[in-house]
Amino acid sequence: CSTFLGDFEPVSIKMAKDQNLSLNPSKISGLCGRLMCCLKYENDEYEAAREQMPDIGDKIETPDGFGKVVSMNILERILRIELSDPLRILDYTLDEVVNYAKNPV
Repeated sequence: CSTFLGDFEPVSIKMAKDQNLSLNPSKISGLCGRLMCCLKYENDEYEAAREQMPDIGDKIETPDGFGKVVSMNILERILRIELSDPLRILDYTLDEVVNYAKNPV
């Protein structure tokens, strides 16, 4: 990165957490020993995508009924939802639940 970057913007461990990366220093550090610069460049995309998505634990309406968000793939905008009747876990794209309604239960 030193050949094309003149100014190193701050990179934080929070960026690695937000991107669901392993916090193993050998996996998120560059050859220079600092956190990888790409974490900063990718962070804006993760933040924008995250703002569009519900939180883990939110109860939302899906085409198959109400369920709870148990995990997500932020970049692909895929939500893993646990439905209770019958008990099953299904994946939905954000577009499929874009008008989701939080269930106050």
